[in-house]
Amino acid sequence: MVLDQLPTQDQVWDLCIVGAGTVGLGLATECERLGFDVLLLESGGSEVDPKPTNDSDAVVVNPQHHDPMGMTVRRALGGTSWLWPGRCVPFNTIDFIPRDFVPGSDWPIGYEDIKPWYKPACEYLQAGSTFQIPFSRELGSGLTVDFLEQWTKDPRMASVYRERLQKSERIKVSLRSTVIDLDLGEQGRSVEALMVATDRGNVRVKARRVVFATGGVEATRLLLAVQRRWPDHFGGTDGPLGRYYMGHMSGTVATLAFDNPNSSADYDFFRDASGSYCQRRFMLTWETQLENKVLNTAFWLANPQFCDSTHGSGLLSALFLALTFPPLGRRLRSEETRRMELGAKPYRVGAHLFNVLRDAPRSVRDAYLVFYDRVFKKPKLPAYIFRNRGGRFKLRYHAEQVPNPNNRITMTDELDRHGLPRVSIDFRFTEQDIRSIVDSHYLLDTALQANGIGHLEYRYPSERLYDGVMEQSIDGHHQVGTTRMGDDPRDSVVDQNLKVHGVDNLYVVSTSVYRTDGQANSTLPAVALAMRLANHLHCSVDNLDYIAQFMRV
Repeated sequence: MVLDQLPTQDQVWDLCIVGAGTVGLGLATECERLGFDVLLLESGGSEVDPKPTNDSDAVVVNPQHHDPMGMTVRRALGGTSWLWPGRCVPFNTIDFIPRDFVPGSDWPIGYEDIKPWYKPACEYLQAGSTFQIPFSRELGSGLTVDFLEQWTKDPRMASVYRERLQKSERIKVSLRSTVIDLDLGEQGRSVEALMVATDRGNVRVKARRVVFATGGVEATRLLLAVQRRWPDHFGGTDGPLGRYYMGHMSGTVATLAFDNPNSSADYDFFRDASGSYCQRRFMLTWETQLENKVLNTAFWLANPQFCDSTHGSGLLSALFLALTFPPLGRRLRSEETRRMELGAKPYRVGAHLFNVLRDAPRSVRDAYLVFYDRVFKKPKLPAYIFRNRGGRFKLRYHAEQVPNPNNRITMTDELDRHGLPRVSIDFRFTEQDIRSIVDSHYLLDTALQANGIGHLEYRYPSERLYDGVMEQSIDGHHQVGTTRMGDDPRDSVVDQNLKVHGVDNLYVVSTSVYRTDGQANSTLPAVALAMRLANHLHCSVDNLDYIAQFMRV
């Protein structure tokens, strides 16, 4: 049931979940299935409103590498699913293996501990749960294309679950209810109440157990605010809380030219048995990663730059010609994207006109398919990869970042409208992060050629490749690592069951609990951890045979 405002009566809730984003809603719906009564506190309203989102504003020390919080956060029912395109990717086995070249990569759980929870997570997200399908032929030289990304049929969690929330008797959602403090009692060992700011003033909320399911920065911010009164909590003021902030490096520095242009179809989108869209990813095997000491990185196809007339695509050339006419081009693309797609002058207008004329039938067909998909088709194709005569495609990469204790979130003296201190974000990339991407491209190129697939052509000369990667490295959407999981309270904030060290009834389920971030987009593993936590909480109450009854493997 969606409440207009938090009730003020002195009620003790079974479970209070802070944050009604993708992870919080997933946790709440799983707890509902298991028989919990849940209070779900959401800072925003039922739709996106700039006012509550502005409460997440932060000082960004390195804006060239971290987007403003206004671009990465949405305080509303459904959270950042208002921004999320819907890509679902699990962690790999190697992500849980301690690696000597990745300090702090020793997770307290293994791949098998999270694997069973991907299926219920995908059911909640309305995505397929098959993430590995053997390729049609065996590949060697350290290359695999067996791993898939899955796409949700509808990434807007608020619209997907709004009706269910309205009808639920067990889930109570209180909108415009912002948690600003915790009362940890005299000993600081349990949450006795949450202080919640509402339109009617501040309200004390009591719950037997509390879970922070906000974005990574906000979960950390709340704990840092509590730590100001309890400086020995969470590993101490100079401990792990707020440290090891990570994201992902993504971009494109190379074109993949296929030996056989028709073979690009093997790496295009397709639909699985569940009806979800999937796409194969180029990856180095974990043995190759360990041998060469490179970080986990995934690669996939995207359309070539419009300005590259050698792609031979009439549709892409038509788009290029449209972009050359500023009044039209600025309506089709942002000015920054338009300039990037146009490339350097002089433009090869004649070559593009030739592509348009020669490829006219295919161009008309592709344009019709795009129109049909956008107007009539559900689910919609996540992206359009237009096959072209040249068999040339941009190669996108999405790469892991090394945990770095100097990447840090700290408190400032500036307060938001509720009196909660804002934070400062010091986020940067290391030489190892960038070098790993460059080396992974070289290894991939060798493997592509050895397997007769194709070869890479770099957009930068070799002496500028490192700089090219650094120029594109920016994140802030995947907020990882600042309440990391571990067995040692001196090195972590939560234990393997996501309970905060030293506080009996406080949990965090967020991307911030990851020790490493792998090549995976952050959402799916966080939802899987939420499903795991719900069942752990259920088991810890009164149902010892919960595995047989409830665990869906």
